[in-house]
Amino acid sequence: MKQAENDPKEAYQSLNNFYQTVPNLSLAQRSDAIFLEGQLLMEFGLYDEATHKLYQAEELFKNRNCKTCLGHLYNQLGKLYYKTKSTSEALQRHNQALRLFKEVGDIKGIARSKGLIGSMFEKMENYSQALVFQNEAIQLSQEINDSSELSILFENVGSIYEDLEEYDSAEHYFQLAFALNSELGNILHMPGNINNLGDTRRKTNRAKESIPFYESALKISQDIGNTYLERSATVDLGKAYAALGEFEKAYLLFSKARKLSENIFSEEAARQLASQEFQYEIKQKQLEIAQLENIHIFESRVRWLLVSLILTLLGLGWVLISRQRLKISVTKTTLKKQQELIEIKERLLQTEKENINLLEARMSAEVGAQQKALTAQTLHVIEKNQMLKEIQSKLEDILQKDLREQKKRLRNLIKQIAFNLGQDQDWEEFKHTFENVHQDFIKNLKTNNPDLTTGDIKLACLMKMNLSNKEIAATLGISMESLRISRYRLRKRLQLSEGKDLHHYLHCF
Repeated sequence: MKQAENDPKEAYQSLNNFYQTVPNLSLAQRSDAIFLEGQLLMEFGLYDEATHKLYQAEELFKNRNCKTCLGHLYNQLGKLYYKTKSTSEALQRHNQALRLFKEVGDIKGIARSKGLIGSMFEKMENYSQALVFQNEAIQLSQEINDSSELSILFENVGSIYEDLEEYDSAEHYFQLAFALNSELGNILHMPGNINNLGDTRRKTNRAKESIPFYESALKISQDIGNTYLERSATVDLGKAYAALGEFEKAYLLFSKARKLSENIFSEEAARQLASQEFQYEIKQKQLEIAQLENIHIFESRVRWLLVSLILTLLGLGWVLISRQRLKISVTKTTLKKQQELIEIKERLLQTEKENINLLEARMSAEVGAQQKALTAQTLHVIEKNQMLKEIQSKLEDILQKDLREQKKRLRNLIKQIAFNLGQDQDWEEFKHTFENVHQDFIKNLKTNNPDLTTGDIKLACLMKMNLSNKEIAATLGISMESLRISRYRLRKRLQLSEGKDLHHYLHCF
């Protein structure tokens, strides 16, 4: 999997070379190879192809009656379903894995499955159940002294306590994870550990203490070349400076984070397109090999046919019967050649169909990249508005303490910030990207409902993206109560009857 992350082509080529060097694979080799291929495709972000391969591996594992193999496969399927936003299906797969590992008594597999189930409950905001499964997984991992798994589980428990705003407990578990990763020399997990330790300090009004942690996480992320972690550390460092009132530094860091987000999505899109192109190249080579083999078979048959004809001519000589038999033989050969030509044409047609399917897959990948870019823009707006709200709140506190002239200037500054929150300068850029992903949505909405305001259309677009109420409110710079009123007004303008779901109505466009 490490090779797949660094060089997808090299990893896929290695697997293809394995297929070629070992032509007669055993059932175990074939099932393990297909399972690995599914994992590689999942790393590339090609989830449909990965699902197909994993289900192929499932059938082979069942034929082998390998319950441990099936347990690992179901956990992999659970991760895949979570990435495709199917949390309930992911939870079901992890439970299947847990049952299988219990049947064979695989303690490490049981611990891994319980940890993944706990993570799913955390995503579903069922924190009590999440803690039960994570603590059971910790106990099992401690029994078998699995330090690598323990570091992940401690990090998960710390994340749950952070969601519950129990920051002392969260900091305790993050510190345990950090100690284990330091002991193991697991540099890849260190930036996340250190960043979380900074979060617990910033969220408990110790922003100044959090800055060294964020800077350390940022440096390690840059050293290992992980742009995702670098972007996360940059955002959190900006929040810390904003909390300290150093808004110029905070603004520069947020601007840097936005550029990193754009680079991440550009690299991800390029990586997926490269993966699609490489798959296309592999299939083309396989087709060429198959065609060459068919030509070789055809030529062999022709050679044998010629030998047969020569022997027939020599054996029968001048006899009339031999001539008649020769004529019949030639006729059969001609028909056979025509049949083989027809089969070759059919295979070429099939190849063209597969090329069309690959082009459609590439277009799908491009749409996916645009969706990610749209999400990045939305997250940027949320972060900008949250920062402005924090600045506004602090200025209001200062307003109660300073002199009259200072109060007058501060009031003007607060009005300017409130005006900027109401005027979404990024709307046109957001609207352009949104229309690339959801074509004709705004046009159709205006056509059917000409009385809609710009605010109504913004709210409809954010609901179309499946954002939570909290994220929508942050994006629009309004309170949850104002959001509720805005949703009610939108229902009235859309003339929706009682009982008709607004979310469902918008997704029909």
